[in-house]
Amino acid sequence: MRAERLLSIVLLLQNRKIISTKALAEELGVSERTVHRDMDALSSAGIPVYAERGKTGGWKLLDGYRTQLTGLTKEEVKTLFLSPPIDLLGDLGYTKNWQEAREKLLASLSSAASVDFADAQNRIYIDASTWRGKKETVEAFSLLNQGLWEQRALSISYEKYGSAASEREVEPLGLVAKGSTWYLIAAEQQELKTFRASRIRSAQLLPKRFERPENFDLARYWHDSKNAFIRTLPSYEVNLLVAYEQKDMLHNSGRYVRVLDLYESGEDGWLTARLSFDTKEEAAAYIVGFGNKVKMISPTELKEHVWMIAEQALKAHADIG
Repeated sequence: MRAERLLSIVLLLQNRKIISTKALAEELGVSERTVHRDMDALSSAGIPVYAERGKTGGWKLLDGYRTQLTGLTKEEVKTLFLSPPIDLLGDLGYTKNWQEAREKLLASLSSAASVDFADAQNRIYIDASTWRGKKETVEAFSLLNQGLWEQRALSISYEKYGSAASEREVEPLGLVAKGSTWYLIAAEQQELKTFRASRIRSAQLLPKRFERPENFDLARYWHDSKNAFIRTLPSYEVNLLVAYEQKDMLHNSGRYVRVLDLYESGEDGWLTARLSFDTKEEAAAYIVGFGNKVKMISPTELKEHVWMIAEQALKAHADIG
């Protein structure tokens, strides 16, 4: 157990160049005191590891040092060869590179590990697309990718929802795929912003180069900005009874809804549900779709709105023989 952890530390330092005690402890699931003991053990074993002090300091390996340990466990082989979403690799233009790299790595494994790979590949496949979602076209994707890797500024024509396109100069820092939708994370006048890639109508690569922010962490930025966005979403809460056999359809109706609470109602065959929508109109359309399999509790204004929709539907179909 400890030997595997020590190897993990060496590989982490080799790949990330520098990492703090706290980050190592979180990554390995141990205490910071254990990390310090492990560092002493690595140093005693002749591994050139040392601590760099300061605000941005952490543990490092001596420049130029690389371990020759290449062994992979059976479980590691399984996870290593899980297929990434092929459509997303295609968007990035990496499909061929990924296939060739996989073949080279496969050729370096033992025959037993190769069998493990074939087994894992045939058991788990990851598809990031949605059933209903139409794939968005990103006209300027190749330029976004080029600017990102070459650290060159871009002039983009960006069209916000409901607004005319505007010209922006941005410094591309990362691309994020949410489902099958791509987002560009970029700095605009030193402020980090998120742009939906499909709304970039055109892009031009500029000769201006830029330095990436030293402490920029793409995954952390996306996590924080996503949560901040969720907190700003409008919320319209609804309480109702739903027939027990329809409980799974609350999530699978094809409409956007957040199920906040679901529990036994005390009424035979019915569950009490507390749901959240963005607007009253979305809530009404959702509830009407369930017909007599739901019973409205609150709010009263929504009950009246659903009743009005039902009356209008009856009138519209009254003359149909």
